This record gives sequence, C-alpha cells and structure tokens, in this order.
Amino acid sequence: MGIFSKKIASNSLWMMFEKFIGIFGLIFVMSYVAKYIGPNNFGKIALVTTIFTFVQSFVWFGNQEILFKRVSKNSYSGLKYLHATQKLRSIIFLIISLPVLIVLYIFSDMLTVVFGIATALSSYFLTQDIYNIYNNATLNSYINAVSNTLGLIFALLIRYILVINDCAYEYLAIPIVVVTLVPYLLKSFIFNKEYKVQIKSNNQYKKYYFFAGSALLLSSLSIAFYTQITSFLLGTLQSTKALGIYAAALPLGISWSFVNLAIITSVLSSIYSEKDAFKSYKMVFQLNLVVILISLGVACVLYILGPYVIEWLYGSAYKEAQELLVVLCFAAMFSGLGTIAARLLIKEESYSYISRKMLVVAVLSFPIAWLCIYYGGAKGAAYSMMLIEFLSATLFNYFYKNGLIFKIHFFPLFKKHLNLTNKIQSTSDV
Repeated sequence: MGIFSKKIASNSLWMMFEKFIGIFGLIFVMSYVAKYIGPNNFGKIALVTTIFTFVQSFVWFGNQEILFKRVSKNSYSGLKYLHATQKLRSIIFLIISLPVLIVLYIFSDMLTVVFGIATALSSYFLTQDIYNIYNNATLNSYINAVSNTLGLIFALLIRYILVINDCAYEYLAIPIVVVTLVPYLLKSFIFNKEYKVQIKSNNQYKKYYFFAGSALLLSSLSIAFYTQITSFLLGTLQSTKALGIYAAALPLGISWSFVNLAIITSVLSSIYSEKDAFKSYKMVFQLNLVVILISLGVACVLYILGPYVIEWLYGSAYKEAQELLVVLCFAAMFSGLGTIAARLLIKEESYSYISRKMLVVAVLSFPIAWLCIYYGGAKGAAYSMMLIEFLSATLFNYFYKNGLIFKIHFFPLFKKHLNLTNKIQSTSDV
C-alpha cells in the first residue's frame, strides 16, 4: 500500500513551501539581527526564545496532537474543540508569561527585555493559531503557505526600512512579532468567512482539554526541556557568545526538517484513519525510509555548502558554527523518526507510555548535555542533542509492546510476525 495519494502529495508540497518560507525567512530576519548585534547579544535573544518555547508547550497542555487527531477523524467535532479552548489558552499564556517578563525586567538588560516582549507576543499568536492545525489536518495547507508568505514579506519589508534608517537594535524586535501576527490575522479572516461554529457549552471542552492533555503535557514539557536544555547549559557553563554560535548553527542544521515534518503530517491523516494495524505499521516503516533518505541527502549538502552559507549569512564572527551543521542535521533526522513513533503511539492511545518515556528522556538529557557541553562547548551541545534524539527515537521506544517500534524499524525482518500478530488480535477482538 502506498503512503502518498494525490491529495496527500499536494498537501505535503504546500506544507513544505509554507515551512520553507517561514523557517528560511526567519533565518534571514534573525541572521541580520545576529550579524548586527554580535554573538553575545544574539545569545541573550536565544535564551529568551528558549524560555518561551517552554511557555508555548505549557499553554498547549499536550493537546496539539490530540487536536490534530480529532480534526482528522471528525472535522466538525475537532473544529468545535479548537474554538472552545481558544480563550482558555489565552488565559494560561497570560498567567505564565507575565511573571517571566517581570523576571527578565529585573535581572536582565533592556535589549533582552524588548526581545523578550517581542518573543512573548510572537508566541502568543502561535498558541492562538488554531487555523494552522485545522488546515493541516484537513489537507488545506495551501492557506497556511499563502498566509505565512505574506507575513514574511511584511516582516522583511519592515526590517529593510529599519536597516536603511539605521534604527536602534530594539526596533529589530518588530519583525519577530509581525512574522506570526500577519499570518494569524489572515488565516482567521479566511476561516471565519467560510465557517460559523456554534458552541452551546464551553465547560465540557475545557475539562476535556485538561483531562486529555494531562497525559501528554509531561511529554510536551519533557520534549521542550530536552531540546532546549542545551541552550540553558551552554549559556551558563560556557558563555552567551558560545550560545550565540550554537543559536546561529541550530536553525540551519535543523530547519530543513520542515520537509520531513510536512510529509509526516500529511501521511499521518491516512495512518490515523487506517483501521488495519498491519497496514498502518507498513506505512510507518515506509515513512521512516523517506525521512532517512531525505536526511542523508541534506547531510551531504550541508557538509559541502554549510561553511559558505554560515559565512554569507552571519559573517566571520560565527565561523565556529560551521562545524555543528552536519551533527545537527542527524539530530533532526532522529527527531523526525521519533515524531513518527510518537504519532503511532498516539494512534494507539498509549499516552501513559509516552509520558513515562519522555520523563526518562528529560531526566537523562540533563547529565548528557552537561557532560557534552562542559567538555565540548558549542560542539558538545550539538552532539548532546543528536545523542538525546537518537535515544528518544530508538532505545526508549523499544520497550513498548514487546519491541513493536523496533520491529517496525526493521519491518522486512519482522513482517510475517507483525502480520500474524495482527490477525490473531483481530480474531480475538471478534
């Protein structure tokens, strides 16, 4: 069974275009900021971004994949759920963000505070962008792509105006807000013209938001922790300059993974709707192969062209970032494989296993990152990220259901066994 229908392929391409515009556009915006203010100040901005990554994870309360799954199965039911919990996310965001900004105001300089406020606003619009989830789940990602492209154009235009007028550093925070605000407003306008959703009671959805998400909240926070702990430790154990070098390499090393994510997200709608377990396992294996092949190709490109791209975008002050690109590329590959495995577990509603697994990964990520960074600096941070993603995608998934993920990873060897197990299970269910 193939994993790509015509509509899935089309949606994947639109998602790739959307992510390409969004990620690489942001790289161009932030690379100028990095070159303009230097590695030390850029490291401060990276630290603020790390903090609000945690805030976003907590606001979603583990519900992003549940929302996607719900919309994929029943678009109207998912739509009501998305709308009914939107105000709740605003309240949660406000409760968490205000103390963070107050702490930044007390303990950091004004430039960090300004970029902290800009990052907070940008994060807020991301947590309110329910339309992005809905469009992806219903295979209408072209709306996201067009909206994000227009948002990026506005952000780049504002940046250009600020540059030619030699404005102060603080004004460079404006494009960070615009790049998420404009797409949110456009998608909201397009959506509200087409749909009118009537919600009789919000309380049942709010209760379910906390009930359903609680099992995955720990997982979401754990992912945010182990992916961002390297930035925290690099800034404290080494310096904000080292963090600035790492922050420059990180988006280039992993930003291409939007290709993997677009394909994964589009194919997931078919995997979620597939009732035959064996067929879904085969689709997951095929998806793994696609991710690996794409990743190996990108690794070769980064090895050859990476140094020139770093020099062009960031300048000679960020030369050390060149050594991190290929390592971060493989980290992105393992992250993609881990995402596929996690979505399979969500399909099987194994939320408790995901939570326990991610807690273990988060706990182990701290000593791994500490040792790598203490002895290797920015390069150690890249290797620690790759190692953590590798363990998360493989070893810590292999304990599930007598090694189901392991068997899917090596599907040709376990094909007959998986098929037989599925038939036995189907017979017992009857």
